[in-house]
This record gives sequence, C-alpha cells and structure tokens, in this order.
Amino acid sequence: MRFMSTTCRTERSVIAIMIAMSVFISTAVRLHADENVERAELPKLVDMPVPTADELFTADEQDKEYDWVVLKASKPEDRMVVVVQALFPRPDTIKAQLNEAQRVEASKPTTPKEREERLARIQSLKKLIIKIPGDLADYRIPLETIDQIIYFEDLMLQRVDQLIADGDIQKAYELLLRVENGIPNWDRSQPRYEQLLLTESAQRATAGDTYAALALLDELARRNKDNPELRPRLGDIVSPMIADAIQKEDYRKSRYLISRVERVFSDHELVTSSKSRLQQMMTELLDEAGKMFKQRKFAEAAELARRADAIWTMNGNQRAAFTQYVARHQVLRVGFDNTEVEQSIYPAALESKERLKELVEVPLYEPSSADQLTYFRSSFFEVWNPTDLGREVLFSLRETRPHWQSQPLLTANDVAETINQRINPSGPMFNPRLASFVKEISVRSPTELRIRFSRVPLSIEGLMRFPVVARPPLSSLEGGDSNEAVEETAARTSEPQLLSTRFQELPKEGTTQVFQRLRQEPDGLDVSLYHIAEIREQKYEDRGKMLQAAIRGDIDYIPELHPWEVDAFRVAPDFETLQYSLPVTHVIAFNPLSDRIVNAQMRRALSFAVNREAVLKSIVLRDEAMRFGRPTSAAWALRNYATEPNQVPPAYNLRLAYALRFAAERQLQIAELMKLSEVAKVEAKKQKQVFDFEKFRQETPVDYVKLPKIRFVVDPDPTCIAAAERMMVYWKMVNFDVELIRGDQPGEPLKDDAWDMCYRRVRMEEPLLEIWPLLANSDSLDMNRLALFPDWMRQELVGLDYASSFLDAQQRLFTLHNHIAEEAFLIPLWEVDQFAAVRKSVVGVMPRPMSTYQNVERWIIRP
Repeated sequence: MRFMSTTCRTERSVIAIMIAMSVFISTAVRLHADENVERAELPKLVDMPVPTADELFTADEQDKEYDWVVLKASKPEDRMVVVVQALFPRPDTIKAQLNEAQRVEASKPTTPKEREERLARIQSLKKLIIKIPGDLADYRIPLETIDQIIYFEDLMLQRVDQLIADGDIQKAYELLLRVENGIPNWDRSQPRYEQLLLTESAQRATAGDTYAALALLDELARRNKDNPELRPRLGDIVSPMIADAIQKEDYRKSRYLISRVERVFSDHELVTSSKSRLQQMMTELLDEAGKMFKQRKFAEAAELARRADAIWTMNGNQRAAFTQYVARHQVLRVGFDNTEVEQSIYPAALESKERLKELVEVPLYEPSSADQLTYFRSSFFEVWNPTDLGREVLFSLRETRPHWQSQPLLTANDVAETINQRINPSGPMFNPRLASFVKEISVRSPTELRIRFSRVPLSIEGLMRFPVVARPPLSSLEGGDSNEAVEETAARTSEPQLLSTRFQELPKEGTTQVFQRLRQEPDGLDVSLYHIAEIREQKYEDRGKMLQAAIRGDIDYIPELHPWEVDAFRVAPDFETLQYSLPVTHVIAFNPLSDRIVNAQMRRALSFAVNREAVLKSIVLRDEAMRFGRPTSAAWALRNYATEPNQVPPAYNLRLAYALRFAAERQLQIAELMKLSEVAKVEAKKQKQVFDFEKFRQETPVDYVKLPKIRFVVDPDPTCIAAAERMMVYWKMVNFDVELIRGDQPGEPLKDDAWDMCYRRVRMEEPLLEIWPLLANSDSLDMNRLALFPDWMRQELVGLDYASSFLDAQQRLFTLHNHIAEEAFLIPLWEVDQFAAVRKSVVGVMPRPMSTYQNVERWIIRP
C-alpha cells in the first residue's frame, strides 16, 4: 500500500506498515493498496550486529548497499532499525532534505496552482522516501520520527574500528578505500585513517621495519599534524635509530633522521638534544685535530678534521680551522668498482695496471697531450738539444724543483746508469730497441748528459719513456727529504731501486689502497698553495654502491665512467665530466705462438662474422646513436697520423665469413691429403705401381679434418665479457668452435700454450713504438714471438725503427695498417671515448687528460 501525503492514516499506522515490510522482507511479501498488514516488532539497534568485512565486501561488489534508518524511542536502548536501500543524497540525507524544504518555503508562488504545488512539495519534504530491499514500492517516513541514519559507509567504518583493534590492517585499508571511493574526504573516515596509520606504524616498528614506520608517520603528519599521538610516537621510533647511527659512526644517517623529525616538529626535544650531542662531538674532534696540527702531525690532524666535518656542519672559526687542517694534508678519494682480482689468468697487460704504475713510476718523458700526434714533457730535463742532424742530443737536467713536485732531483749519473742497464744485453732490464739506437753515453757534469745515436730516432721522447733506477744507497735523495721506507728496502736488497717516483704505495687495508706523496711540501706556505698529499683508491663491491657513494659525497674522483653514465654526471651539480684525449680501442689480438690461428682465411672469417655496430650499440655503449664510440679499422685512434685513410672497418658479412671459414677448413684438408699422398706415393713405388693422384684424391676422404677449437680469453671488464659472449653467438652461426675463457678468474696468467686469441683494450699513444709489443703480446721485442707472421711482415715491423723521416714512418705505418687488415693479423673492433668524473672542489685537473693521474701532484682540493 503506497503512502501519499493526502492519506488519512495517522503517522503511527505508517510506521506500523513499514515495520511489517521490514519484518517480512525475507518472504518477499508485496504490499498492495488494498492489503491488510499486520504489526510486528522491528529489530532493536542494540541487537543489530555490525556486518562482517566479507559481508560488506559482497554487498558492495554486488551493488546491494543498504542503510539503517534508526527510529526514535523513549529509551536509547529501545530504538529500532529499518533496513533500507541506499539513500541519496548522502551522507547528510535529512539535512539536505530540510534545506530543500526551507528553500521551497521561502519561495513566493503567484498562482493558485503554484501555491498548491508548493504546499504539496513542502509536505513531501517532511517525509523520507525509502525503498525496502526486494520491494519496488516507495514508502515514506516522517522526519521527526527518525533518530539517525547509519549509512552503509558508517557500517564499514564501524567494522574498520574492529579490524584496527584486531590488528587486521589489510582488510581495514580495503574498507577505508571503498569508503573513500563512495564518499571522498568524509570527515568521519579521516580519524580512522589516522588511527590506521598509527597502528600500522607501531606494527612496522615492532617488526624492525623502522623506515616504513616513519613513512607512515609522515603520512599522518601530512593529514593531521595536530594528532596528539604523533609527536611522542615519532620520538619513540627515531630516538633509538639516532643512537644506533651515532654508535656506528654513521653521522650522515643520524643527521638525516634528525631532519625527518625536524621537518614535522622543529621544536621537538629529540631534535634539540641530538643536535647538541653531535655538535659537541664535532667540537671535541676538531680540538683534537688542532692539537695534532700543532705537533706537525698533519695527516692525523686532517683525518680528525674530516671526521669532525662528517659529524656536524661547521661555521665561523671552526670552518676556518677545518680548512687549514685539511688543506695542509689533502686526500683525493678515488672510486673503482671491484671487477678485477689481484692476480688473474688474463695473459696480457691491463689498462688498469697502468694507472698504478703512473703514480709510482715517473718516466723520463710523459705524454702531455694528443691530437694526430702525441706530445711529451719531462719532469727532469730542462732542455734537450739535438745536434749533428739529430745523431747527438745534449740533455740538461733541472737543478731546482717547485715546492709541489714530489719526485727527487736526478743527476746525469743517475740517468746514465739507468740507460747503461737498459742497453746491457746481459742485464735484466735490457731493451733491444734502445740498444739499437744508443751508440755512446757521456756525462759532462752533474746536470748535463750527452747521448750519441747510431741512427737518428724519430721520437726521442717515446724511446726514453722509462723510469730511473739506481742501486743503494739512494744518495740522490736530498738529505732531509729521503724516504726511510725506501732506504730500508734498499738496504735489504741489491735489486735496482726506483729513483724517479712521486708517490709511494702503502700496505693495502681491506678494499682501500693508499698512495702517499714521497716528498711532502714545505711548511709555512699559504694554505691555498698546498696540493694533494695522499690518494685513496676505494674498491666497491658493485658499481651501484660506488655511484651512490659519489652522490653522498664520499668520492672525489671516478676515473672510469661507463658511456651510459656520462650524461647523468654532465648534469650533476657537484661534478665535472672530463673526456680523455685518446679513446680506448678494443681489439682481438692473436697469440703469436699459437699454431691454431695461422690460417689467414680463418682469421678473416672471424673478423667478418662480427656485427660491430650491433654489439657496440647494444652492449658497449647502450646507445643507438653511438655518440661515444665507433667501429674502427686500427688498433690505435682513428684520428692518429698512423691511420691509413682508405681503410674502413671490416663489414659484417656472414656469407663471406662462412665462405672464408670453409676455405680455411678446406686448406687444412688439402694439406692432410697431400701428406697422405706422399705416403701413398712411396708405398706405390715400393710396390712398383703407378701412382694416380687424381684417383687417390677421389678415393681418400679427408673430411675428418676440421678447424681446431679456438681458445678465446677475454679482458676481465664485465662489458668486454658481455661483448665477447655476443660475438660467440655470431661465430657459432658460421660453425666456429670457440671456447670463451673469462679473464677475471683468479690464478697465474695463462701460458702461451693455453690460449689462441685475446680480447684486449689498448690506448696506443705512439703506434710507431707500440704496435710491435701489441702483436707480439710482449715488451721484450723478441723476434721469436713473431712466428705467426710471414717474413715480410716481420721485416716491416723491424723497419719501423729505421724510418728516416716522419713521412717515411707514416708511409710505413700505412703499409703496415693495410697488411694487418688484409691478413687479419689482429681484429680491430671499435674505439670508445673514455670519460672521468671529478668533483668541482678538485682543481688543477687537465680538461683533456692523457691518463688517470696526469699532473696529480698539482691538483688541489678546495674544502
């Protein structure tokens, strides 16, 4: 029976009918206008259980949401509930209806019809129109009989309260999200969110996941910073974390935690106490550093000052004192990823070893810059003047040195003794190339040395790139500047001792290698004039941790950037990116003593089978544009004067590679057939038979002869290993049997009989002098190591030293370049531009360095 505003029934009878509807809804009783309805008791609110989470989820997913309309009663415990379909608008349905009634009452109709409609509308707004679940009819309840409406979302929130109390955070979150979707930003749901965040934060903290607990409190602070539980809870969680960080001397972490609290409550008592504690620790350490400085213990003072600076920020006089202490003993922190073992099986020289030699050994001549040519400088010679058309050179040694220079002054006798050791055939340091040039050495004074050459060397600087050594005692070291450790070592051994050195290597401590300046700079200089006194190379377990340390300020210098890291450091505000003058060239060099790769067709097949661009783009550079690398045709830089202009990188051609491989294998089979035919010919002669070679060839199978397995050893660098693995895929496509040997395995270097070809990275500064050692895989210049090459090739290598002019040398190198390409005496792959990243506080670094530590003695670190 539909209730209209014009009905004559009393309000009590309306409620009775609604009660009947609510009671018998489960039996789907449908009321009609002329139907008699029995009264029944509605359920009391106190007896209505809050639906379970699963019941609420099911009703929500099936669009069967419902609300509870609570009716007034004389006693609160007697209030009854009518379950109705979801009401709209929500959540303030009655308030919205009353507001609408006020608006209609305030209207002023002008016609009788409008006045009648206005009255009818006012009467209807005084009653709540509801639907009973399962019934299509509309019913009305007078608003004055309604105590409250408990919405479906209210029921969800009540269940959320219970779930929070039970610790079921997951379901509570799910219910809250559904409430938020139904009624966004509802003031009734916000306190539940806050309580939920507090509860979960406590759970996370108890489980040890303190940072997750902090993140939850941050979210609570964002929602309601005035929550009374936030301030004490934040202190309870962060206080032990700060104490633990200070105990472990992780002051960066402690400052970070303090800032987390300060960001929410700047006046928090934990912030005040922790700041005071750290500042006191910093002051104590800085005072101790001052005492060390006064005792001339500059290294200890600088270390204490750096530790103090790591604890807390300094200002005023403390900052001035810190600057003085660390400037007097500057430490360069260098980062490397730990990809190499101390002693690996890799049988060739590694680029990484050169940087260590650069710190310890100072050759007579060092490269200073490069374009098409490489230019050299000397720390020891003031002047070297050629005479007699270059057959004689007079060297004048420096008599003084600047305060920043670490290596000792040398005398002409020191240099002459070293050269004599290198041209003495019976000595351990014998250099046949140098010996073939030097005819006579004479010392004219302590600072003048004359060398007469049997033939004019094209590059005196390149020829004399070796350090100076002497036997003990090391009298050439100036009295007060002599290094005790070096002298003690010299006293215990009769081996030649290094004289031309700038840094000494200290015993390694864990993953840290320290190099200290051999000769310290004098006292009394302005603090701005001191230079680097110590270099610390820190190895990291993986590159990610190393880059993280650089971002955190623990590293000043990263000498080797991957190509895909360059752009990130170019935009980094604290770092400057440097590009090395010469790129690093990746090549495959062959073992000159191996008998498995003597066939030129096989070597050429290996070269043509490699898709250089694909490997370069996807693995070496990770850049489709190849901005920092390019395929190459030579073992030296493409822009070098030794590059033959008409030579291009070998093309990727699998069909040609397969044909060449087949030809190489066929040559081996023919050789085997000829060998068998000789034996058969001798046997036929014994039997007095006519030997028919054609018939023998057709009847004798030699297809069992196959190309030998090639043992391929690879540079320990992970990128090189990945590139080599990709090349193995190409070689397998043309049926090469190649065994990959990773060079990062610990052990003794492989002997010559254990490998056939080698993936190498080289930075060739002077091809005229360095191509022979690369092809021979040895610095000995032993002709026996060139057995792989034909006589004419060996003569060309030797002929490089007999070039009469630069143009003659260039033409010889052009010819050599062509022959290496034609016979594939080595396989050039690609050249890669090398980059370094240095912190902007480090000044004096060359903008286009030739090597890792070029001019490192003159670098300055600004505090």
